[in-house]
Amino acid sequence: MSLASKKVRYGLVAAVIIVVVVGISVGYVIPTLVTPSTIKVGLVWPTTGAQALIGKDQVNAFTLVVDQANAAGGIKSLGGMKIELLIGDTKADPKTGAAEAERLITEAKAHILVGSYGSAVTATTSEVAERYGIPFLNPDSTSPALHTRGFKWFFRTTPHDQLLVKNMVDFTKDLEKKEGRSFKRIAIVYENTLWGIDSAKVIKDYAPTLGFEIALEMAYPASAVDLSSEVLKLKATEHDVLMQASYLSDALLFTRTFKTLGYWPKLWIANDAGHIHPDYLKTLGKDAYYVFSREVFSADLGPKKDSIKKANDAFKSKYGYDMDGTMARSYTAASLLVDILERAGSLKPDDIKKALAATNWSEAKVPMPWKGIKFDETGQNILGLGIIVQLIDGQWRTIWPFDIATAAYVLPAKAPWA
Repeated sequence: MSLASKKVRYGLVAAVIIVVVVGISVGYVIPTLVTPSTIKVGLVWPTTGAQALIGKDQVNAFTLVVDQANAAGGIKSLGGMKIELLIGDTKADPKTGAAEAERLITEAKAHILVGSYGSAVTATTSEVAERYGIPFLNPDSTSPALHTRGFKWFFRTTPHDQLLVKNMVDFTKDLEKKEGRSFKRIAIVYENTLWGIDSAKVIKDYAPTLGFEIALEMAYPASAVDLSSEVLKLKATEHDVLMQASYLSDALLFTRTFKTLGYWPKLWIANDAGHIHPDYLKTLGKDAYYVFSREVFSADLGPKKDSIKKANDAFKSKYGYDMDGTMARSYTAASLLVDILERAGSLKPDDIKKALAATNWSEAKVPMPWKGIKFDETGQNILGLGIIVQLIDGQWRTIWPFDIATAAYVLPAKAPWA
């Protein structure tokens, strides 16, 4: 290379360096420093597979709130910037969920992640967010272990099963007093992933302190296609109460098998999830009647709290049916997201995290039967509460705590299909 060519080459390199440096100093936008045009929110929920119906309802509830915020002018503290939702389909699988979380962070450049319903999946998706230093908002997973990992970027709005499963046992004790009868022996049936295992553990640890006995503890494969042997084992075991933790597909399968094999407990309490999904009642009709479930939301509380009525009315107007607890938790998380972005006034992860940590929602503001939303140092909302509902005449009705009940509970002596 000639001396003249070298001078030209080095001159071009120097010119590029000068342009970049000068551009930065006077505020020119260069490609690597482009300001994002939207606020990218990654939703990591199951939108295909066994839990697809649930995941799609969560996306719908979240989208409803975000669309309203965008239509109202976007995030004003960020100059009216709009929120863009990015969907990561977990397929209800922890490994797939982790891969989707990583894709949303590294490729799609998500500013915050929300998800992921199943506790086992949330465990992996939130770990990815923690590793990258991206805020993770969890509206819906209830394993008590999730907020005890020492994570700094994890925030959970929903109460966890240390409270909610205890509600199932507390309700049973209150029912004994109210009815003047014994429900002493408890059978525990649960799907064998993190959520089901933790649910069973809370019952095993807590129920004996109130005088109950564990008559049976039975885990089953979450992907089971035949539950006949499990139901036959239930029939052969003397017990008063069935406490069950199942997702939608297995909740349906269990109930159908109950009918086929003629099984019916004296008291049947579900741990939310599959039993409270609208498709449980829609699919089974009267065969679903009279099951109790712990919950975090019920549309029939709308007359008692304006924020619940407003949220459910908006959802029902858009989609044609009432929210259940899972949808309501998604709606609540979306409402919180809009609020924290306004308060953060920034898309820096640290600023979003600080806004999350500073949240202090009042009882009136939160569209749930909770005292509000306020996070402790572990990222757990300490103001969440649980209720017990029952399927009565085709509707979920709040029946406990008894002082807020909207209907009288029913304790049928036989199954609805008998």
